[in-house]
Amino acid sequence: MRLYVHEIRLTDHDVWRSAREAIPEQPGLLVELREAGVSGFGEASAFMTERYRSALPVMHDDLRRVADIVRTLPAEDPEGSWAVLAPLLAESPFTLAALDIAAHDLAARLAGVPLWKHLDGAEPETLRSSYSIGLDTLDVMVRKLRERPGWPAYKVKLAAPGDLHVLRALREHTDAPFLVDGNCGWDLPGTLAALDAMAGLGVELLEQPFPRECWDDARALKAASPIPVFADESITGPDDLDACAEAFHGVNLKLMKAGGITPALRMLRRARAAGLGTMLGCMPESSAGVSATAHLGPYVDHLDADSIALLAVDTGRGVLLDDSGRITLPDVPGTGFVPDFTGPAFTVRPTTAGAVDPDDTRLSVYREGTEAASVRVRRRPLPGTAPADDVRQLAEPRLAEATLDEVAALLRTAVTHAVTAGARTVWVRPDDALLPAARAAGFTVHDPALTDSPLSWKAHAHD
Repeated sequence: MRLYVHEIRLTDHDVWRSAREAIPEQPGLLVELREAGVSGFGEASAFMTERYRSALPVMHDDLRRVADIVRTLPAEDPEGSWAVLAPLLAESPFTLAALDIAAHDLAARLAGVPLWKHLDGAEPETLRSSYSIGLDTLDVMVRKLRERPGWPAYKVKLAAPGDLHVLRALREHTDAPFLVDGNCGWDLPGTLAALDAMAGLGVELLEQPFPRECWDDARALKAASPIPVFADESITGPDDLDACAEAFHGVNLKLMKAGGITPALRMLRRARAAGLGTMLGCMPESSAGVSATAHLGPYVDHLDADSIALLAVDTGRGVLLDDSGRITLPDVPGTGFVPDFTGPAFTVRPTTAGAVDPDDTRLSVYREGTEAASVRVRRRPLPGTAPADDVRQLAEPRLAEATLDEVAALLRTAVTHAVTAGARTVWVRPDDALLPAARAAGFTVHDPALTDSPLSWKAHAHD
């Protein structure tokens, strides 16, 4: 399989807020695996970057490390591919998940069947998602609910368990159940004191009220709560399931955190065997990720796949989510996701949409739909050396309209493109506009004895 990487940036209609953070825009990567002219897609958000090794430069580096291995993996065996990649990306679940989802999508497309069928799952029929209302001023939260009437449930972010006035105000506008999310920001005494009132206001599920490390508080809440309590941040991988079975009534799994479809399905089966309730949620992600999650809907009790309803800018089209939360899967192979490379969500992409020639491609950075910078990635030896298959040049840079951050994004994506095509050395001619970003990206002077020596990036031994 050939690996391609595109940088994306998502924005919501409203700034997304929880008890933990506010997200004005969400950068990430769209990962593409290609075989026999067919592509599968996965997504990784640059979200909670320290915890999940998901900063953009780190994810690029991880993808470069495994690029040679990815080229050798069979497209028809995504589970086998995951088994090979998982030990190498054990600390990088988002990167691993993007590769695994793309591999499953590709395998299903090559087989000519929808993803759910390729997974031997049940056919999704009446899938419906809850709708999330982020933390905000009371009038804004009420407005968000009133703009989305008729959903089967509303997932409400609360800064503190005592913020019952928010639930009372929302209850005036809907009879639907509330799923309340504390995002690790609550304490045990306040939560215990609010339980009866929450139950009376129609709260049918509490999600992750305490920080991950507060296992004793979680166990105490489980014993006392008339409302099922689900883990979110406390469940990241299969090693957390036993502890969650003791401390929670259920688990909210997310494909990115789990490391992909392959481990998520195993975790869902184990959770059911342990008597836990199950939910599938989503990170800040686009139709690329949500379309994969929706195919697993029949495996869970609750589906929280509404992030695409919150987006002002999406990466393409995939599953359909109507105004009442009903999910319809496209009757096509794979996840059904179709990228729009010309859309504003793509910040670094091939200049010609869909152009993926590994030996000669121009990549561009776009700002609000307009090209701000570009560079050509081509097979070309270092000056004075013989041609080599593992050397690429970044040629003809156009940087006049670009910021330093945009040049950095362009360079790291171009290097990854070169490495996934087999390069061990990537070089560029000195350029004052390029120099700061090139040095930050790991380029060094190739031959310090020459004043006009090109800058070169070399794969490290561990790559």
